Amino acid sequence: MTVCPGCSAGIAEGALSCPHCLRLTHAAQLENLAKEARAAWRVGRFAEERGLWVQSLSLLPEDTVQHAKIQARVAELDQQAAEAVEGHSGGWRKASAGIVPAGLLLLTKGKALLLGLTKMGTLLTMLASLGVYWSMYGWAFAAGIVISIYIHEMGHVIAIRRYGFRATAPMFIPGLGAFIRMRGVKVPPIPDSRIGLAGPIYGLGAAVGALLMLFLTGAKIWAAIAHFGAIVNLFNLIPVWSLDGSRGLRSLTRPHRGIVLAVAAGLWMLGGHPMLFLIAAVCTYRMFTRDWQAEPDTEGLIQFVGLMIALSAIAAFSPLESITSTTH
Repeated sequence: MTVCPGCSAGIAEGALSCPHCLRLTHAAQLENLAKEARAAWRVGRFAEERGLWVQSLSLLPEDTVQHAKIQARVAELDQQAAEAVEGHSGGWRKASAGIVPAGLLLLTKGKALLLGLTKMGTLLTMLASLGVYWSMYGWAFAAGIVISIYIHEMGHVIAIRRYGFRATAPMFIPGLGAFIRMRGVKVPPIPDSRIGLAGPIYGLGAAVGALLMLFLTGAKIWAAIAHFGAIVNLFNLIPVWSLDGSRGLRSLTRPHRGIVLAVAAGLWMLGGHPMLFLIAAVCTYRMFTRDWQAEPDTEGLIQFVGLMIALSAIAAFSPLESITSTTH
């Protein structure tokens, strides 16, 4: 027999709550478990989150509101995991174990990137887009455009599947780009940021690959493809609407958004590229939208700033003249 700290009534050994004031016996432990579970959710460790909630269930009376809510969350996580297993094979899981530095992208993620080509919808829409760009720029630059866009979109798919969510293969819109759909899931800020920035990270890898081919072959078409990749991925970093930059900014604190703003403005003043001006301008607005996070996400900040610097350097190294001289 123990004594309730709230009302001093006796509590039977093993009871989960006080029979008089209904105070939870393990209130402090439950609070710690909930805190740890929310922290795991924030960074996308959903299996860990589930385990913590299951521990909480064993410390709660079954007739409480808390028990019902936690049980519902566990069921939601189980459903999420089941859909992920149904949606892709173990090969997908193995291939999407993480995001690597852009320079090693094509060497280490080749298998995962090719998996998108197993979908008929992706192949057909890719061919349609290739035809449109071919008629405008010639076959070589058209192929570079389509492959660059495809790698960017597959970056999103790989990151989504890394977190155990389902995502469609890329679908191209001839002349406009491509998109993927993520099955309706509420994604925490940090995983959402990683998923959003994965596209530009993989796109950066494609641009770096084009630059390497330029060094190896001397063919100006590779400079044109690298420049296109840099510009398209800088455009996607504009933190507005459903662009990748908006998702990347979601996990950042207000001071970190200020750093993104300062870097974008500084790069724009150095290079004068309009995409950087747009990033800085919209980031200025996002400094006052009050959707910033209280806890810092230093990795997300480094990714965002690093992408702006690297893509700006590629755009400067492969000037616009490289496109006009190889497509006309």
